[in-house]
Amino acid sequence: MTAENNHIQAENRRRIVEYLQAGCQPVAAKARHADGTLDAPGALGVEVEHFVVTDPDKRPVFYEPRDGKLGVRDVLEYLAQWYPVVDRNSAGEVLALRSDEASITIEPAAQLEISIAPLARVDQVKSAYEHFRRVLDPFLHEHAFQLLGLGYHPTTQALDMELIPKQRYRFMDEHFHHIGTHGERMMRASASTQVSVDFTSEVDAVEKFRVALALGPILAYICDNAPVFEGKPNTIPLARLNLWRDVDNARCGIIPGAFDDGWDFGSYADYLLGASPIFVTQPEVRAVGETLARDAYGDRLMDQSDIEHLISMFWPDVRLKQFVEIRPADSMPADCIYGYAALIKGIFYAQESLQTIEEVLGVHEGIWPLHDDSVDSALRAIRAEGRQACVYGHLVTTWIDLLFEVAEQVLDTEERPCLAPLKRFAQEH
Repeated sequence: MTAENNHIQAENRRRIVEYLQAGCQPVAAKARHADGTLDAPGALGVEVEHFVVTDPDKRPVFYEPRDGKLGVRDVLEYLAQWYPVVDRNSAGEVLALRSDEASITIEPAAQLEISIAPLARVDQVKSAYEHFRRVLDPFLHEHAFQLLGLGYHPTTQALDMELIPKQRYRFMDEHFHHIGTHGERMMRASASTQVSVDFTSEVDAVEKFRVALALGPILAYICDNAPVFEGKPNTIPLARLNLWRDVDNARCGIIPGAFDDGWDFGSYADYLLGASPIFVTQPEVRAVGETLARDAYGDRLMDQSDIEHLISMFWPDVRLKQFVEIRPADSMPADCIYGYAALIKGIFYAQESLQTIEEVLGVHEGIWPLHDDSVDSALRAIRAEGRQACVYGHLVTTWIDLLFEVAEQVLDTEERPCLAPLKRFAQEH
């Protein structure tokens, strides 16, 4: 390797760190009311994936029209009335829509996703999501379709579902097929609810990242919603989260060393650069095989689009962008989505909530007792024993009670009731 290559690699690492640092948000002024409740300390970014299915038999609706029925492509064309900024592929096929309020995209097998613009309050999230459903559901009903919020497709095996015409997904599908994992199932038949939170500093980002990582299996259990897996009844919890454990070990699950003392943005940059990006987008879109990202970008300096593409090619339980993206929850009914947004707000935007959780986890003076296998051990325990599992020294039921309790203590009187439907949902497992 030449000195120039060494310089480029070092500069690219620095640029990734700088990109993450740009996400630091100043502390909100007057973040508390006199009663201690939260006052918009940061934004909630909520993303919900759905299956578009036929009504009533819940068979998949594909991207292209079929058998005289519309496809998801036509659904997007209809939604463009309310989300007027349209992205199309080279063939003119619509792939994404957006407005000031939200963006509408499709996942690999035409799962329909709404990404709501970052909002401070749960009622704002609710308003944006209800608008989406209010304009969409009558159209779907007219064509004997419906929208489902589930963690896994309710009727169809993954490989019977087709990918949308997007080159990104073709590269990913070839990669997962080559390494022989469940990546093809993840792409085609799973759907999630993701909530992102802001951070004020690198220290704050790492703290929130670690808490979210540790809580991942518990949050997944609270939101567990996959009663069918590969067309068969499923009673084992965390089906979708467990699926991610056999997608690609280099880029999924737990980030090695994340609980180690000193782990920081630079460590995360090393993680990103230490695996293949699968494909790159500049100077043209091309697959790079097993070439590590540091080498795939070793001949030129990365710009923001390169960095964002690279981050998007990694799917750990919790992902760092210019915010902390919390990914373990399944797609759920609307009232549970609002409850989950409220729960995440009550945990991650209150320092006392984070401190309480860290104390129960055994964190002392910033030193975490967890290690790389701790989260996977928790996942395995919950899959084996459900709500009676012991996780980090406490029953899952104890953890659920604690998480709702800390959230209830800091949410205001308008947002606190949003927790109730999700709490009931978790208790029904």
